[in-house]
Amino acid sequence: MPDKRLLWLAVPLAGLVELGAQHWVAHRAPHVDEWAKLREPVAALRQAGELVVVAPGWADPLARQAFGDALMPLRDVARPDESGYARAIEVSILGERAPELRGWRTVAEAKSGRFTLRTLENPKAERVTFDFVDHVKPDALAVFEGTQPCAWNAHAPVSNGSLGGNPTFPAQRFMCPGGEWFFAGVTVIDDDHEYRPRRCIWAHPPPSGPLRLRFANVPLGKKIRGYGGMPWVLFRDSVGAPPIELEVRVGGQSLGVYVHKDELGWSPFSFETGREGQSAEVEIEVRSSSIKDRHFCFQADSR
Repeated sequence: MPDKRLLWLAVPLAGLVELGAQHWVAHRAPHVDEWAKLREPVAALRQAGELVVVAPGWADPLARQAFGDALMPLRDVARPDESGYARAIEVSILGERAPELRGWRTVAEAKSGRFTLRTLENPKAERVTFDFVDHVKPDALAVFEGTQPCAWNAHAPVSNGSLGGNPTFPAQRFMCPGGEWFFAGVTVIDDDHEYRPRRCIWAHPPPSGPLRLRFANVPLGKKIRGYGGMPWVLFRDSVGAPPIELEVRVGGQSLGVYVHKDELGWSPFSFETGREGQSAEVEIEVRSSSIKDRHFCFQADSR
């Protein structure tokens, strides 16, 4: 028989159990089914071209599975940064906020189940006039290894090196004479120890380099800016490797040279065009004193 003198503890203990259960329910992550039900509310909020960001970041794969490419396309998920977006939809759970949207202005906020949906505006949004990654196509680009043309192949064999190997070599790419690793095409690399995806143009310096990418009739803004990087898993242990140089020319005139060193990670560059509002040929040249393990990938746009 229980000691009747201890029965008075039952009520507060029950209250503590209930309080703990409420705390657990309130702070556990939403289930997959809850994410699936959120697709329609997010779709109703998002306008064309708006970014969808998930907070905290570790929940991003759940959102991508539920929302699909229509709401979270690869070019957004593997974006270079957020500067080119005017608005974003922040999907928040567990009271978290997206650090990359810090400083953006909240214009609307609503609850949907255990999610908070916020519409945010970027006070410093920059208008992109041309995204070079979107135009790696034969109607806009010609590619050369030194003086030799790199042939366009729309049905090249897709390959990847799995963990610790090369990123995906895409089906559509300009294949250079130097071999499988030497091409210009759009892929995704892992950025840093958090393995952030970055969509970029693969531009490994080839044996008979430099690699030259010539884009025709590019509408110019004030500057050509972008990022250079290498797959994190491939470069993290490299020591003393020679740098990679990326030079930008507009109408045959050099705007400058960006020097990429392995330890820089996903690193920005920017060059003033002096020809805002005009259209011109833009050549991007990638070179290095060595081709060994120079697994370079870059993003660039005009704005």
